[in-house]
Amino acid sequence: MNLESYINTTQKPNVYIYDGGDRKKLTLYEKENGYFTFYVNLNAFKGDYYSFLVSSIDKEGEYVSQFFASFLEKGLFAPNIEVEITTSVVENGYQYYLNYYPEEDLELVKVQLENTVFEDPDEFLRLLGNFEDGFHDAIFAFRNRYGILFERKVTFLKLAQVVATENVLKPKQRYEVNGYHIVQKGESLYKIAEKYNILPGDLVNMNDLKDPSLIYPGQALEIGKVKYEESPLRLEINLSQNKMYLYFHDQLLKTYIVAVGMSDYTPPGYYRISYKEKDPALYWYDEYIPPGSLMNGMGTRWLQLSNPQYGIHGTTKPWEIGKRISHGCIRMFNFDVEVIDFLASLGTEVYVYNGENKKES
Repeated sequence: MNLESYINTTQKPNVYIYDGGDRKKLTLYEKENGYFTFYVNLNAFKGDYYSFLVSSIDKEGEYVSQFFASFLEKGLFAPNIEVEITTSVVENGYQYYLNYYPEEDLELVKVQLENTVFEDPDEFLRLLGNFEDGFHDAIFAFRNRYGILFERKVTFLKLAQVVATENVLKPKQRYEVNGYHIVQKGESLYKIAEKYNILPGDLVNMNDLKDPSLIYPGQALEIGKVKYEESPLRLEINLSQNKMYLYFHDQLLKTYIVAVGMSDYTPPGYYRISYKEKDPALYWYDEYIPPGSLMNGMGTRWLQLSNPQYGIHGTTKPWEIGKRISHGCIRMFNFDVEVIDFLASLGTEVYVYNGENKKES
């Protein structure tokens, strides 16, 4: 940042930055007489708006100062950019949408996918249907009102004709807040949910927890339940065929071979995904089995169902996929469950049944 002084001073000015109630002196560099430069590392401060105090001694020996209240907004120079790509069903097929936040402060300049650069975002959306199935990484370039450029790497998945970024295909939901809980030392999300007889996923959704493992003592959490409406994605699991069907509305996207419970260990019924975890640990009675261990049969993803005794997860024993072998959970190849985890959000509907074959994709 540059500072120009319009007052004749007998010494180099002092510059202080205010982050809430904290004040810190900044180092000032003189470029030429009356012109100075100073640098602000926004990552070193926690607030959203910063004020500055500039002070010095004028040629009469008097103290002079000027205060610049809320002069710098962090979000303009270190923006937390979110990009969403999603799909909807229209009369003639599928329509793709691109949204980014904070939209009012940024201009999307270009999108780069591998060696192709799209300067028109609409052209990028028009060609999404031609991409190969699988995960793709795109670089989105934005410009703020000061002309500063920012880049954001975004991963999206194409499956059949559906294209989406992670967990954007959500059902509508509403919250029923019953109270608040202050996190105590040693508490986990599971313990808190059990105390109030609610689902861990409800706490995640209501409190917008990006990483449930990072709750901390003293944190205030809203306590209540989440009511979900119809979800755009649907999972159907046919126990008699060891198959899972992934639907987007009424369109079958893909069929997966899965392992299910021995005998009648997996109960048929209607569920929703209530909690998700990447690289989960396994708690077997009183034993802790870390992620990645061959003894940890959870694989790379855990999708807990609304009956918390059961879930959909990966496996460290891929040769067992296709069998009736589990204690009730649905097992998938790790690369398959990672696709489901990426697309499906909390509240995604899951139907488990014994029945006839479904149409294959």
